[in-house]
Amino acid sequence: MVNPEELDHEYFMSEAIKEAKIAGERGDLPVGAVIVHEGKIISRGNNSTKTNQNRTLHAEMSAINNHAAFWQQHARECVIYTSLEPCIMCLSTIVMTNIRHIVYAVEDKYMNMKPFIKSNDYIDQRVHSYTGGILAEESFEVIQTYHEEMAGLVSTGKR
Repeated sequence: MVNPEELDHEYFMSEAIKEAKIAGERGDLPVGAVIVHEGKIISRGNNSTKTNQNRTLHAEMSAINNHAAFWQQHARECVIYTSLEPCIMCLSTIVMTNIRHIVYAVEDKYMNMKPFIKSNDYIDQRVHSYTGGILAEESFEVIQTYHEEMAGLVSTGKR
């Protein structure tokens, strides 16, 4: 098993940001995700809530649903990279899928998930690593380019 801390977070986040650009160019919220197993991208997803008229089609949900059968045996060794900190729906799905490592670019000031994770023992025990700020500026630029209103709800962690 590859140690999640030994992965090239910037490379995999850049791939999630590419997915965010695809969503933004299509007119959806510019959020992208990739799931990595043993140093290889297994699944990709991007937000398609607007184009598919389905508010549950967040980037993380799409990436998870693209390879649902794979997670039964390999989820615990996976890392999900997402260009925006997961919302409560996506975080819960990530946890229920058994993906234990989450890496994100920009913080979601609207959802503010870190206190929620710490306040919920079940989730806190299952999220083994929660790393933010990876390529935050790059992700913020994509968000600002495609959805200026959303840019006010995120933080790169720099003040």
